[in-house]
Amino acid sequence: MTVATVPHLQVGDRVLLSNKAQPLVSIVLLSYNRPRMLDEALASLQLQSYQNLEIIVIDNPSAASVEVARVVSNYPHVKLIQTDRNLGYAGGMNRGLQNAAGDYTCLTEDDIVLETDCIKTLVEFLEDNPDADLVAPIIYNKTSRTIRCAGGELELGGVYRRSIRGSGEPDTGQFPRAFDVTYIDGASMFARRDFWQKFHGFREEYFMYVDAVELCARVRKSAKRMTIVPQAKVHHFEPTVGSASADLEFHKLKNFFSLYLLHAPARHLPEFICRYAVINGLRKAFSRDAKQRRAFFGALLWVVRRTPSLLRERATSNDQ
Repeated sequence: MTVATVPHLQVGDRVLLSNKAQPLVSIVLLSYNRPRMLDEALASLQLQSYQNLEIIVIDNPSAASVEVARVVSNYPHVKLIQTDRNLGYAGGMNRGLQNAAGDYTCLTEDDIVLETDCIKTLVEFLEDNPDADLVAPIIYNKTSRTIRCAGGELELGGVYRRSIRGSGEPDTGQFPRAFDVTYIDGASMFARRDFWQKFHGFREEYFMYVDAVELCARVRKSAKRMTIVPQAKVHHFEPTVGSASADLEFHKLKNFFSLYLLHAPARHLPEFICRYAVINGLRKAFSRDAKQRRAFFGALLWVVRRTPSLLRERATSNDQ
């Protein structure tokens, strides 16, 4: 792991206000194999109107890690942490949270470009709303300029449902003021330090997929608020569409089953198991796609082995 230490009170060549004047905001930016996008993301952080920033880039190792380090070196007051193995989204963000010193911490990624007042708007909202907990900006598609995610609603019923507000819509002012949701996208999250300490970040066994959903499920069970602040805006590079590998499908499935065992209401578990494990299992058993078949049953086996510990954790969390 490589760590370059930097002072907290500078961004680029600008001298920042003292910590007494502005709370320190730590920005944890997760990087993986996208140095060109990373450069644009870091440039947007340099232009923030809110200046008391600590910027930490967490780089999961990839073929482009040398180039990632070169890009970060162009921003002398950005801290680079290169992990010795790929920690995925969950482990990478947790590593950043462990190294963040700010009163507030913003989680973002190398394919996210922040508008100039984004951090300022989020800080002001939490300063003005002490009862707010986890907040987020509206996320736009960078090229089409349509809304990508304005939060959403999460339902762990017999059928899994996650709805995204505003997805694919042009911004016509349909979100004039802050509003509460039950789901926030992990690509952009913002909270006070004590929030991250209370929830201990993300489940590292998830690696990727469902990680933000699981955090939101915990936040919801604890009766904490999740809020979209529409005056804060970020832009997301549109992802390249491709087929998921068997390894990624394995993580998606095991995390999905684990999510339900941990957080779904008990009355919905029989239908969920029948629908997603039994019926889907029968379909996969006769599938011609051997890789996808192995991913499904590998995930199922992982969950079966972990079920006792997951149910114990569920019982403990319900008692708190």
